[in-house]
Amino acid sequence: MERMTGPDALMLNMECATVPMHTLKIVVLDPSTRGHHVTLPELRAAVAPYLGLVPRATQKVYAAPGCGGRPFWVHDPGFDLDRHLDQVTLADGGRAGLDQLCASLAERHLDRSRPLWSMTLVHGLSGGRQAVVVRLHHAVSDGLAALNTFLAASTDERGVTAPIAPEEPAIAPAPHEVRRQVRRDLPVTLAGLPRLVRTGLATRRATAGFEGHDHVPAALGGVRSSFNARGGVTRVCASAELDLADLKRVGRATGATINGVLHAVIAGAMREEYAARGDSLDQPAVATFGVAADTSSTRRWGNQIAPASVYLHVDIADAAERLRATARSCLLGVELRRRRGFELTEQAFAIVPRLAPAVRQLLAPHVPRVVNNITTANVAGPRSIRWFGEVAVADWISYAVAVAPADVNLTAYSYAGRLSIGLVATPESMPDPAAFLARLQPALDELLAVATDASAPEGVASVA
Repeated sequence: MERMTGPDALMLNMECATVPMHTLKIVVLDPSTRGHHVTLPELRAAVAPYLGLVPRATQKVYAAPGCGGRPFWVHDPGFDLDRHLDQVTLADGGRAGLDQLCASLAERHLDRSRPLWSMTLVHGLSGGRQAVVVRLHHAVSDGLAALNTFLAASTDERGVTAPIAPEEPAIAPAPHEVRRQVRRDLPVTLAGLPRLVRTGLATRRATAGFEGHDHVPAALGGVRSSFNARGGVTRVCASAELDLADLKRVGRATGATINGVLHAVIAGAMREEYAARGDSLDQPAVATFGVAADTSSTRRWGNQIAPASVYLHVDIADAAERLRATARSCLLGVELRRRRGFELTEQAFAIVPRLAPAVRQLLAPHVPRVVNNITTANVAGPRSIRWFGEVAVADWISYAVAVAPADVNLTAYSYAGRLSIGLVATPESMPDPAAFLARLQPALDELLAVATDASAPEGVASVA
């Protein structure tokens, strides 16, 4: 039995009828390396020895009376692996067919009476490939933890299997034991109130000397755009990829980080999308992404991130200047987040985990100013191909969650020299996600031209 942390409880409480809070992690398999396809019984046999990698795999949510929005993870005595596995064969085996399936799976809420995950084995992909689509609730894991689980279950060498991690024996607690723990936790929670105030004051002092406020958005610093349309239950997905070497080339030539280059690419794509939709180009857009408390962590469950908001300079026509301004905002946004620290976020959500979701539901569809126009993520993945025994992992794609008022969510993972991009949204905010992602490559091409100019004598100025 384990009490949810504040950030994990926040992810659980954000869920409602129109907002499923599970992410999708897609492993595209190339079974040609072993000569035959993966079957569902084989997938089951492969998953079972690794259930111990993530205790949440066999734990369910138990909300005891008085838990105040922060329930418990408890062992599921009725856990049945077969209830978490299914399979489907696509009629359209191209990228669009897989994206359409993912959109359908993104809409389908996980059953809270069971552990909050499922796997779908997908047959019929082009080129004889298959995929495993994992639906994983955000309360279980953030992006870094999910990546670490993938790395722990796979290897970088063909024919080698990862060390198994069998499920550890556990006993589900009796209801009275959980209620007793709630009573024990109450004084600790109340004692956390003055600590929260102290942390808030310390955070304010830590950021008092920050000189980059002009380059990062304030709270509610975004102007509502067509990306912030009021959505419903329907989800759309699209995926694409960029050459990671191209982003690195731009970064080397201009002094921008990969994160800065990526967000400049997104800014270029959004500028074109805004122009096509008739959105104003007078002000920058705002992106929000999570900053990991410890980027070197090998943890495989939990949420240890806090948000940073940055400007995407859709208002700047010149690609070089747009890159400089956007990359500078990304650098300063991360710096500001690290100055603020992560304790305040964790402590606040531990005490009032339902407050932020309630405020979001009440205000998100109506206020003219928004926290952000798009949510993004950029996670560094493995540099080489991963293997499950004799089966190669051809691609790794991630879709996050579409949460108002920023229903457009773009996630990028680097994998084996590529930047794999997954976008999930509501159709109201993103009517044609594939067309929007198609704008990324031309935006990157613009920056490659900037990089060429920067490499020449008297080239463009660097971000620094």
